[in-house]
Amino acid sequence: MKIRRALYGLLAAAVCWGVLAPAPVLAAGNIWMDEHAEVQAKDFKRIILFPIRYGEEPDGRVDELQADNEMLAKRVQKRIKKTTFLRFEDPGDAKQADKSQEKRQIMRDNPAYDSLLQHYATEQERAKAVYDITGAEGYLLPHIRRADVRVDHSPTTPVRVRMERYYDEINGPYGDRHRAGYRSWRQNHVIPAHDSHLQMLDMDFTLYDAYTGRKAMTLVDYYRCYEVTHEHAFDQVAKNFTGDWNRLKDDRPQKVEKDAPTLGFGPLTLPDEAAQDEFSMRTIYYAYKDEAGDTLRRVRVVDEPETKARYYVRGTVTDYARGETWVPPSVETSLERYRTEHFTWRDDKGRKHEGERIFYRTSIADSFGYYRFWYRVRANLQLVDGVTGEVLLEKSYDEADADRYANALRAMFKDFYRRVDRAIDTRGVEE
Repeated sequence: MKIRRALYGLLAAAVCWGVLAPAPVLAAGNIWMDEHAEVQAKDFKRIILFPIRYGEEPDGRVDELQADNEMLAKRVQKRIKKTTFLRFEDPGDAKQADKSQEKRQIMRDNPAYDSLLQHYATEQERAKAVYDITGAEGYLLPHIRRADVRVDHSPTTPVRVRMERYYDEINGPYGDRHRAGYRSWRQNHVIPAHDSHLQMLDMDFTLYDAYTGRKAMTLVDYYRCYEVTHEHAFDQVAKNFTGDWNRLKDDRPQKVEKDAPTLGFGPLTLPDEAAQDEFSMRTIYYAYKDEAGDTLRRVRVVDEPETKARYYVRGTVTDYARGETWVPPSVETSLERYRTEHFTWRDDKGRKHEGERIFYRTSIADSFGYYRFWYRVRANLQLVDGVTGEVLLEKSYDEADADRYANALRAMFKDFYRRVDRAIDTRGVEE
């Protein structure tokens, strides 16, 4: 495998979601923010929510994707606290048009607001217009990259199944008997052909700083789920987005003593498949740095290039892959209680008794074939003494997750930084 050295940069999160069939599986997003932005994304109080852009179209329009625009607006206005979102109304929706700006709506008959929907050659131009007209700190551009349904065919599949049958007798002439009349055998069974519909929705949300036109925050969500509607998929993506935004707003600076040993970040070497993908690269680097601040308790993180830290971390990501594995058709068997009968009998003294027989048999449930998605990261990480160049700690990782890259990445970095905390604290090195 070719390895490429990746450039530094804070990261957009590219996270893909697993699928289990046939029951719906909820997606979950991963969000990143530019921690060097002039205004932190989590501090924005007033944001313009632009209409959703679809595919390669240059701009979103209010009169398209009306249901999705409405659903996203409701989600952000309900779930993201202490932030006002102003959105553009559908010109054909008289009910929405009657709502006031105090209801967080941009009035449809305001020419100045309407002008924001024109095409801008650069984000700097759009940002200036947003700030001049609305005074908002930022604006959010939602984008549907892909909305599609894939049909996955599960073929007709013959199998052999072990069957069982017996009954339990309660209060019979011989007392209680279990598994009476037991017999078992194997029989042929055919799992019928079946087409499963995989709902696929890929979205990204980019928050721009209205002062500079620069990206302040990004979330990317790849949703995969069988037998659900587009509306369900979109609502889940919107829910994930707002949930991650709230978690981001709750992020707090690291609480470490000022004279604690300092830790900086060396480069990560990335495999080509990650280094050539902007979102993958940013996902890795953001988790690399963000998890340090969340995990370290006795070491102070230093992420300014002009400040030299006593220690630093570096590493090589040897594998960063995602894929899908076909899970073939199968059957699940269970014992079902299918009949109960009551009977009477007399003992040798002629007394009458009532007994009960409970009959059991094997029940067969078909499970159609489907694809399971997986996400894997392998890496070698090192802690280095910046003064002596000595490698103080080295560990290799092989992490996988059924739902997202971010889980695997953060599990790896969290474990490593816990070890870093102990290793540096044990040395007791003074700054």
